[in-house]
Amino acid sequence: MAGAGGSRTPRRHRRAPTNGFEVRPSVSNKPHELVNSFLTEKVYQGLSPETIRFYRGYLTRYINKSDFPALAATQLQITRFISSQECTAGGRHAYFRAIRAFYIWLASKGYIDKAPTSDMKAPKVPKPIRYAVPLAAIPALLTACNSSQDRLIVSLLADTGLRRKELANITLSDINLDDRIITVWGKGAKQRVVCYGTVSARYMSEYLDETEPKGQQTIIPNVWVITNLLEELGEKTGIKCNAHSFRRTFATESVRNGMNLFHVQSLLGHSSLTMTRIYAEQVNSEDAIKAYKPIVR
Repeated sequence: MAGAGGSRTPRRHRRAPTNGFEVRPSVSNKPHELVNSFLTEKVYQGLSPETIRFYRGYLTRYINKSDFPALAATQLQITRFISSQECTAGGRHAYFRAIRAFYIWLASKGYIDKAPTSDMKAPKVPKPIRYAVPLAAIPALLTACNSSQDRLIVSLLADTGLRRKELANITLSDINLDDRIITVWGKGAKQRVVCYGTVSARYMSEYLDETEPKGQQTIIPNVWVITNLLEELGEKTGIKCNAHSFRRTFATESVRNGMNLFHVQSLLGHSSLTMTRIYAEQVNSEDAIKAYKPIVR
């Protein structure tokens, strides 16, 4: 368009980025604000407080510790940053997951043209077999319990594979005592049902008779009751136990007992079958031989 005196107004060209991942000028110096926006959206999507803390911690450390503009980072800079962190392989993998999620979100909102992590491979993590409470150790743990509440906690953890927080949030109205079914709200505000056996039903009756909770009252006072109990039982019996090790026991024994892996996934509340396979990783070839049935018969 012609300006005064017939001269043309010079056309302004956006400077090409040197790293291929262009950043909008208005946001280039506001990484912390964008992290907060990212977290706000994740809260809105229903992610758990633990997941929000995970993202906040790793992203805040990434922005504070990196010696380059985080919003204009190249893949090489991100790779070098993660590799330089003095933490476990699992910690470096956690950095990668948080950073990747953040850049994907930035690109989806138009803050950057392309996520620098889009074709970046995750750092490898050693895969030792994770500990599960031995099936033969559960009677000893039950014997070491001092109350009906303690016995119910141990029994339900083993019988249902519930997460610690899920167990602590169960109310009386969530329990179908006749059918031995519990309605659970799991991660991501997802509802599912789990079932328990006759031994747990007996402990349940004993405990409810003693405590007489009301409909919307949680049957276990809080999550720390579970945590402290398992620590005490570990010290008393020498048997390592926590809620997740009981989940692995549940997954492993359910598969060994012939349960379909998709059913195990549903009972554990996993969104991915991959995670279920990790929990049931102690199932081995000997278990497969026991479960084998000839095709030709």
